[in-house]
Amino acid sequence: MHLAEWVVKTFGCCKVQRILYLIALTFTLSIVMMVGCKSTPPEPELEIRRAPIHEIRVNIAESYPQQVFVYIEGGLADSCTTFHELRTKRSDNTINIEVTVKRPKNSICAQVYGYFEKSENLGIDFTSGETYTINVNDKTTTFVMQ
Repeated sequence: MHLAEWVVKTFGCCKVQRILYLIALTFTLSIVMMVGCKSTPPEPELEIRRAPIHEIRVNIAESYPQQVFVYIEGGLADSCTTFHELRTKRSDNTINIEVTVKRPKNSICAQVYGYFEKSENLGIDFTSGETYTINVNDKTTTFVMQ
């Protein structure tokens, strides 16, 4: 005799339907409670700081009008540190670029120094023969527009 036949013989047909209904209802409510109560862990607090800059290179594209790009190579202090953002501000012939990195506060990370590379388009608003200064965090370079 199978289990289903035994249950029907022991409890009767209507009681079996009620029991199966209650089991299905209990199972469904359990799933809903688990999914509904599932919470995402809070995002870790981040440390944001200026990136160490290793290299700045100015490239003038051979296009019309000429576009100026700046290539930036910076450092990542450990395996948890990643690039955050790059902000550019211009005042006359001086371009100030602030590059930041981020890492979770109080994290234990592998002490592996890494690098990032970014290329920023500075646009076309440059006058031929003029000298321009680019400051990227603690590094500075100049170029003369062709």
